[in-house]
Amino acid sequence: MYTLRGGHLVEASFVARRRLDRIGLAPDDISKLRHRLSQRFENATDLLLGAKDQGDLRSPSRDGNLQAVREVAGNEVRLEVMSRHSAEPGRRDLHCLDAEGEELRMLRANTEVAPFLLWRQNKDGDVIWANKSYLAAATELFGLQRASMWPIPSLFRSTAVLKSGARDHVVRIQSVANVSDHKDWFDCHITEVDGDALCTAFPADEAVRSEARRQEFTQTLTKTFSDLSIGLAIFDRSRRLALFNPAVCDLTSLPVDFLTSRPSLVGFLDQLREKRVMPEPRDYRAWRNSIADLETAAMNGTYAETWSLPDGQTYRVSGRPHPDGAMALLFEDISAEMSLTRRFRAQLQQSQSIIDSLDEAVAVFSASGELTFSNAAYRALWSDPEEPNITGKTVVEATRLWHKLTVPTPIWGDFRDFAFQDRERDEWTGQVTMRDGRSVACRFVPHKAGSSLAIFHPQEAAGKVPSELRHAV
Repeated sequence: MYTLRGGHLVEASFVARRRLDRIGLAPDDISKLRHRLSQRFENATDLLLGAKDQGDLRSPSRDGNLQAVREVAGNEVRLEVMSRHSAEPGRRDLHCLDAEGEELRMLRANTEVAPFLLWRQNKDGDVIWANKSYLAAATELFGLQRASMWPIPSLFRSTAVLKSGARDHVVRIQSVANVSDHKDWFDCHITEVDGDALCTAFPADEAVRSEARRQEFTQTLTKTFSDLSIGLAIFDRSRRLALFNPAVCDLTSLPVDFLTSRPSLVGFLDQLREKRVMPEPRDYRAWRNSIADLETAAMNGTYAETWSLPDGQTYRVSGRPHPDGAMALLFEDISAEMSLTRRFRAQLQQSQSIIDSLDEAVAVFSASGELTFSNAAYRALWSDPEEPNITGKTVVEATRLWHKLTVPTPIWGDFRDFAFQDRERDEWTGQVTMRDGRSVACRFVPHKAGSSLAIFHPQEAAGKVPSELRHAV
């Protein structure tokens, strides 16, 4: 039933509206209706115009099965398309049957071309309907004869589908193909329809293989990391602990059951603080707020700190970004290294103190001419009051400074040549005079690795070089 007013379709019955909606090419409803009527009736235009002088109109279809009845009331036209046999008892309107048949054909065509498995099974697990993709898979697996039998063979174990508990959800199940050593996995969606289960299944083999590869890779990493002395804790993009090696347990004393519970980054650091495996923050609230900065620095690969613990141990903690937004914290026990560094620094300070206590001025130059060592007496002797910041970091700079503070002498040029010689060298001595009149005894000694040792002994007056100078360092 259609109602037109002023040349526009203003109302349509449910069945009529569904038929118009399936016509997708026409720009508007009246064009769709004209297209629909012209397929069945010769005078489609007359049926729609509805002039007053024409009055009511009845028109049969070309095949004689349908009849169009047009009624005109003012500027309103009412058009009804019905079966010519609709008045007979027990006969349905052929127009409705035609619409239902067309819809049925469309639904069947949709299910036939669907690239995924679609089937329906009853509460006993029997497949009572399946689409073309399902039947093709059944034929490939069981053969044409078995696939053509009733009930339709199930590609999946019925119990796996019915007992999955995945109503209106997705469950990953395995087909019965695995009995032949060919494992097929599918993501199956199950919906209840009138007591039956309507199921759709999409291949998930690649997802399963990817997951298996990921697990194998994780196991390989775990085995590799288990031999490392450096503690490794990897947090996923949601900042939950995803992977750790045994060294983390050894270095942090955190229990395994806590680590396997996949704690958050904040919870992990809280436990470190409680176990006193990290420096106690002065302001705990500020420290909690700084975790975001730690996370950002770790993602940038710039987080690196040295933790000095109350028990005397020292850890080097660094952060590294990982793919997919993950981040890793590395814990390295550098207590022995730090202890060695402290002892070495103490020895250097002691040696420097001893050398500084000598009266002689001592300087050591490397094979490349760099000043690597000097004592307090050297810095006092060779300081320029006019330019106190110039200390002479190389042989060239040092001899230039020496030349400025002494009367002219060829000794400084000879020392430059001596310092850069790559052949065997011998110890030699000399005497220079400072511009303030003091005499300075000089001794130049070849040292290890091509370095050169310069020793200066100031004297109040010119005289013999004391024997103690020859035994200086």
